[in-house]
Amino acid sequence: MKKVSLLMLVAVFLFAGNLRAQEEVVLLEEDFSAYTVGNNLAVESNAAGNDWWTTWSENPGSSEDGVVAEYGGDKCAYWVKGNDQVLKLNDLQTGVYELEFDILVPDGKTGYFNILHRYDGAGSKYAMQTYLQVTNDGMYDTYNPGHGSVHAGCTNVADLPCVFDQWMHFRIRIDTDTDFAEYYYSVEGGEEIFVCEWQWSWDSHGNYVIDRVLDAMSFYPPMADAAFYFDNFKCKRIGAVTASELVITPGAIEETIQSGDVTATTITIENVGTSIGEYTAWVDYGAGQGGDNAQIVTYALDDVNPYGISWTTSEPKTFEIAALYPSIAYGNSVMGTYITKAACLFGDDGNCNSSSGLEPGTNVIFRIYGQSSNELPGELLAEKVIAAEDATTSETGFVYTVVEFDEPVALTGYDVYVAVELTSAIDCNTVAFDGSENPIPGFGDLYRTRSGHPFRSISDNYGINKGNWCLYMVCEGAPITAGYATLSKAFGSLPIGGSDELTVNLSSAGLADGIYEAAVKFVTNDQDNPEVSIPLTLTIGGDDVAEISGEAYNIYPNPTTGDVTVEGENINYIGVYNSVGKLLNVVKNVNNTVDMSAYENGVYFFNIVDNAGQSALQRVVVAK
Repeated sequence: MKKVSLLMLVAVFLFAGNLRAQEEVVLLEEDFSAYTVGNNLAVESNAAGNDWWTTWSENPGSSEDGVVAEYGGDKCAYWVKGNDQVLKLNDLQTGVYELEFDILVPDGKTGYFNILHRYDGAGSKYAMQTYLQVTNDGMYDTYNPGHGSVHAGCTNVADLPCVFDQWMHFRIRIDTDTDFAEYYYSVEGGEEIFVCEWQWSWDSHGNYVIDRVLDAMSFYPPMADAAFYFDNFKCKRIGAVTASELVITPGAIEETIQSGDVTATTITIENVGTSIGEYTAWVDYGAGQGGDNAQIVTYALDDVNPYGISWTTSEPKTFEIAALYPSIAYGNSVMGTYITKAACLFGDDGNCNSSSGLEPGTNVIFRIYGQSSNELPGELLAEKVIAAEDATTSETGFVYTVVEFDEPVALTGYDVYVAVELTSAIDCNTVAFDGSENPIPGFGDLYRTRSGHPFRSISDNYGINKGNWCLYMVCEGAPITAGYATLSKAFGSLPIGGSDELTVNLSSAGLADGIYEAAVKFVTNDQDNPEVSIPLTLTIGGDDVAEISGEAYNIYPNPTTGDVTVEGENINYIGVYNSVGKLLNVVKNVNNTVDMSAYENGVYFFNIVDNAGQSALQRVVVAK
């Protein structure tokens, strides 16, 4: 905590003067004067025709709902331990806003409030948290009179000088257009002091970039015998309404290359709007027609013993695991098919009261998510809920539970997550890794313990080197030709007036002469153009280096950490390509071995050329 310096005071004064010259619109104002003392706050608010007060569980009138009180002759809100009140701010996504309000904590009591990027009960996303008369280390609360903890883009970014029995004034300025927030505080009759500033889109502890949205506030007395008062709330928009406006060019892509060649073209994205522009992109190949092909797509290995895992807790723990399948990982096998089923390996090692490792009476939720930005799962594409008791069980080990989705999900080129949410029984090995020593961190071993937050790699965060979750998806239908177009990035963010370039890499490796059609698709935050599709036509003509029909080479180990051996006769040389079709190396030796130890983790392709000049394209994964 620090007081505002003279230079900062001058800067703030000039800035404040500039803001006063701008339009200020009060979006929400609350002084409780129209409410009846002693009644529940959300109930009174709704009766008065105001829809902005609710409770964490959306249950006005319940024990979560605080009451209208009176302090010093003025009506105000009053919360005690057990209340959990929510003030909805209606999903403010662009523009500059200021929140102002007063809080009074009685002697010996404590208080707490937060600001939410997204309000969704247990799935809410926290932007900032403030503890009053309490210090909090990010996990545990400690009663500490005269002090408060602020988590804003970092754990304990500031120590707040709290007082008892006096109104404390809070002013928080949020600029969603420049992704920046400032926090100011004063005691009744005292000088305003600067608390902190932070990148607004971060979560409260600075672990993830979440969102720039201002959606709600929550008020919750954090300790036993806690209580505090709240009054004089204002939410103001400062300045004009703003919005991103993205110009994406060209409108179509047409390229012609010879067999065996690669090329690249550029898409330019410009933000000519008045707020940050955001986009997610992928190459969309469309869906195939008909076909009875069925294939399991998984990171799990069949020839290893599963490795069970759980978090040891005194209570059942709910978490979600996932496997991310980038389009480059499934593009050569099941592009254009439909996800019809998903499966997860449940069970226990015999030391658990639940044979499945799941807490009885809970649900298991299988989900398919689409592509999004900031390492978040995107749109929920499919969901199937079963009771924990319906999961396949075994007294001797782990067994797969397979579910079928009501509506199949077309795999057309976006990155896709296969996920399962479950509640683990106490001290149970609930789910399993494939047991191998070659995990693919950030792809097959993702987890999260809070809904709505990004998935994290359990190998990276817990140091577990035992492979990938035993999850798989079943894809059915007619696969289509894909993989010939890849993008240099999957998402981007553009400041006001900024621009970005997206490279479309095209390769004819493994393809016959002909015309191939796809589209580069964008999902943006431009309200006038939320979806953009750029037709892509690739014409291939010339020398034929198509994949050898019916012939496959044995490649091992795959995944690999170093040397890879290609078994086969009459091999002339092996071309090594990265995932975007760039030739990295040409290998020609007696043993047909390729040293991949210097390459980063990821997907690569071997173009294996025999003495007759024919080639076969096969996929190799580097996972160190």
